[in-house]
Amino acid sequence: MVSALPPEPVTRSRKAETMELLAPAGSFPAFEAALEQGADAVYVGAPGFNARALARDFTFAEIGSMIDQAHRLGVKLYIAMNSLVKESELPMALDALSCFAQLQPDALIIQDLGLLYLARTWFPTIPLHASTLMSVHNSLAARELSRLGFERVVLARELTIEEMGAIYRTSGAELEVFVHGAMCFSYSGLCMFSSLHGGKSSLRGQCVQPCRRCYSSLQPGKSGRRGGGKGTGYLFSMNDLCGVDLLPGLREAGVGCLKIEGRMKSASYVANTVAAYRMALDSMDEPDGEQDRVLREAHRLLDAAMARKRSTGYMLAENPGEAITPQQSGNSGLLLGQVSGIRQIRTRDGKKRLNLQLVLAAPVSEGDRLRLHDEKSGERVSFTLRFLQVRGKRQKKAPAGEKVQLSLGAALKAKAERDFRGSLFKVDVGSRIAGERSGRRRSRKLSGRRIVPDRRRVEHILDQLSWKRTRAEKHPPARELQRKNSRKGGRRNTGRELPWWVVLAGPAELRQRLPVRPARILLPLTRDSTRGLAQLGAKIKKFQARLIWRLPPIIAEADLDWYRDRIQQLLASGYSRFELGHCSQYGLFESGRKKERARQPELYGNYTLNILSSAALHAAGHLGCRGVLFSLESESENFAAAAAHFRGRGRRGAKSSRKMQVGLYVYGRPPLFTARLDSEQYDYRQPFVSPMQEQFTLEHGNGLTLARSTLPFSLLKWQQEFASMGVDYLLLDLSGAPIRKEAATAGTLLAGHARQHLPVLSGNFKGTLV
Repeated sequence: MVSALPPEPVTRSRKAETMELLAPAGSFPAFEAALEQGADAVYVGAPGFNARALARDFTFAEIGSMIDQAHRLGVKLYIAMNSLVKESELPMALDALSCFAQLQPDALIIQDLGLLYLARTWFPTIPLHASTLMSVHNSLAARELSRLGFERVVLARELTIEEMGAIYRTSGAELEVFVHGAMCFSYSGLCMFSSLHGGKSSLRGQCVQPCRRCYSSLQPGKSGRRGGGKGTGYLFSMNDLCGVDLLPGLREAGVGCLKIEGRMKSASYVANTVAAYRMALDSMDEPDGEQDRVLREAHRLLDAAMARKRSTGYMLAENPGEAITPQQSGNSGLLLGQVSGIRQIRTRDGKKRLNLQLVLAAPVSEGDRLRLHDEKSGERVSFTLRFLQVRGKRQKKAPAGEKVQLSLGAALKAKAERDFRGSLFKVDVGSRIAGERSGRRRSRKLSGRRIVPDRRRVEHILDQLSWKRTRAEKHPPARELQRKNSRKGGRRNTGRELPWWVVLAGPAELRQRLPVRPARILLPLTRDSTRGLAQLGAKIKKFQARLIWRLPPIIAEADLDWYRDRIQQLLASGYSRFELGHCSQYGLFESGRKKERARQPELYGNYTLNILSSAALHAAGHLGCRGVLFSLESESENFAAAAAHFRGRGRRGAKSSRKMQVGLYVYGRPPLFTARLDSEQYDYRQPFVSPMQEQFTLEHGNGLTLARSTLPFSLLKWQQEFASMGVDYLLLDLSGAPIRKEAATAGTLLAGHARQHLPVLSGNFKGTLV
């Protein structure tokens, strides 16, 4: 049996200064464990704006004390402010930036272009790191983000070590990579599943982890019947990443920082994981025999930290065979046993408690983090074990083979059923309850240092942004903004018909009859599309003035030269309009801008830029965009408020606000997942269905695996409201399914026929984005 006790504190070594060891901390005990075990830097979440749904955020006073404590030991402290910011949250975001300017952390980790704009414009002394949620996947992204003011970029987890080396050699950027911890199926920053199917955004730290569910493929011709074998299981639940054996290769590739995932993990996890990587780093230049001994010990510590299946992820292969284990979810952990029935009992003091009984397959202790899998629904619920009973007596821990009773957490109170069948797993270890209590005591001790935002400065910035506070600091309701925009002499006229932009899958579809008359036609810039363009010959001329070439959000390092060459060829042939899939792709047009003043490219932004506020709109304008699609996740009121504030600054002289149009994606089948993995377990012919009855199909092409819902995404029900909201153009995406089917479906929705009978996804447009 592997010991779960954290190792003794280590003496800091100077042998591996070339690579920084960066540890997570979501609690005070975890922070202290990281310091004790030799982390070179620690990252914690910004209050209210970090991409983790923690039970409790640190306060600014506590963060200030942590910075002081870390700096006294020569350790850096970074703040993860890596959540997307809605319009109503801009004042609070500015308050946070004002506090961080006083606290002087070693860096702020962000993904939101709006935060980049605010920080670089009004808080230039705060160092910035580009979050992995910015999907930095090639040297172009690393170089351009560095030019925008990021001192370091956190690379996407989907890269091989060879690709990391190419990025470093070409860009010269300071690189940080995740080396250990949980893996998402989709590229970070491009996952829409949790948001569009439930309003909880992975880009705002609220992901419900749909990739961890058990999926089945639907058999053809048998509606509702699920298949078995291939196409069934935990097909998108990635095994944990572990790169402890690959440190020399990462150093050779030019990686400057090794990051451990886990701000929601226990202090015990942090202690064991940091200790394992510390000893592996410090032994890199030792003889082979000594390195082997150290790595064996490191793996023992990692086994103690969390008993989840590990793999090297994408580091050694573009399509790793061990990335998933279909029979078991990648975040399952150590199996404790099979559960038959959940029963309610009454305690001596009259309280009701839900209990389950099982024979342990592995040891367990109070304070361990457990996860219960329901075999029928596939639902997974996590809880901290707070009451353990052995032979009728309460015990702090129990060994394998013991028959025990466990008391379930409050989150499981609706789960009492005698016929329950499922499995119980241990996903994190020990001392969580004691850690929570000691954390609260430390919080009281650290709260003496008072940090408050510079209110006068914040109000000045809001005035510069034409941002008006309302009651409770909430943005005006959409109805109020609509009335203002539709007044005589105002910018908007609710009777005006907005221009339609239509996305097609390729040039061959230009001949198809469309449900609207498009002002612009968008085509994907791929090898297939350019071949189709050549086949059309002179016939393409009548469409040329309306065409926009659409760049994908992910361009592999090996394909960058092809895109540069193709863009120059298209510019030389008279095509001047392009849509960016990633904020860094404006860098592909630098040479064209310098050489051909007469052929300045017109650049637009896709919704994959994740624009969710007026500040982010200003950032897109400063990148040179003539138009940009607003976030697919936004509510209608958030859009209306952001557009109003953005235009308000334009009336006060901001050039980017006067020139840039703001579009809205109103129909299509946008990818729920955008991933690299192309597993032999995937059936690209049949729909998949989850225990929550979510259905989608998979497609693979151009190095990406995309999951598209069988239901179309549609906001067409509200088309009469769009002009008064401040929308400049509407995007109809017909590229996600066969063109005739999509055109017919969109036409039906546009006409308003069978509106009650045609199910669609509408995301958060009339709901609430969490």
